[in-house]
Formats: sequence, C-alpha cells, structure tokens
Amino acid sequence: MRNVRIALLVMGAIITPFVGFVLGAMAAAVLARPLSGDPATVDTAIPLVGIGGAAAAVISWTRLLRFAHYRHLRRLRRSGPAVQGKVVAARTSFAKNPRGPGHWTVRLEVAWTDPSNGCTRTASKAFRFTERNRESAHDFQRLHSAESTIGVLPGRRCGFLLDVPELPAWWDR
Repeated sequence: MRNVRIALLVMGAIITPFVGFVLGAMAAAVLARPLSGDPATVDTAIPLVGIGGAAAAVISWTRLLRFAHYRHLRRLRRSGPAVQGKVVAARTSFAKNPRGPGHWTVRLEVAWTDPSNGCTRTASKAFRFTERNRESAHDFQRLHSAESTIGVLPGRRCGFLLDVPELPAWWDR
C-alpha cells in the first residue's frame, strides 16, 4: 500500500503538472502562430498557456481522485451491505502550515469482523479538514467517537472503506 501512495504522490505532484504544461505549451505553439502570425506572440503564449495547462491538470487530477473514490464507494455499496464496525479510537490533530492555512486531521481506528473469513480486523482511516472547517472536524469526531458504530464496506485485498459521506485524506483512499 505504501508503494501505491508514493506512486500517487509522484503522479499528482510531478508528472501531472509536467504533462499539463507540455500539452498547454504545444496547444499554444500550434494555435498562436496561425492566429497571430507574429513569432513574439508565440514566444509569449507558450509559457503562459503552459502554466494554465499545468494548473488545469492539477485540478483535474484531484477531481479524478475524488470521482474514483466515490465510484469505488458506490460499487462496494452495491456489492453487499455494510458490516457494522466499532470505532476503537478517534483522534483529532491540527497541523499548522507556516505558508498558509493549516489543516485538521481526524483519524478513526475501526474494528470489525470480516464476513469472508470471520476474523476480527482493525484498521484506521484519516479524514482531513481545512483550518476554517474546525467545527466540521470536531462534529465529525463527536459523531464517530470511541465505542460508536460505523458502517464498514470490506473490499478486495484487505481493503475497506468507511460508509461515511466525507472524503478521506488523499493518502488513505
């Protein structure tokens, strides 16, 4: 699972903006010359449209990850009912960012009985909230406090999703 997280990080942080920049720059090079006919305009358009393409690619990448998570959640909901799990621990932490707003992280540790083999499993998921959504983070933790029940959707290869409407942190999807 660690390798998947590293691959997603590399893909989202390095490859996606690079590909977006290259595609934007190529589009500017192809379209600016016939439209303006001036080489100076082409030289100016390539980096500007390339930066716009990089920004569009990063936004599209985050939207794609969100779409994939909700699609996976719908598939697991259709494949069978959620197993009732018990929240073992719920921890909230705040990380201050010196260059901008910080974020709240709520980590839920859940125990449930796996329906395929009858073993009790324990795992955790993290949910991230922005600094201004402090109340949402605390409400989420109060709703899913220790000893409360929560729906668990078991997946393939020991994977699982919690049956909650909030989106987990990108590294826990």
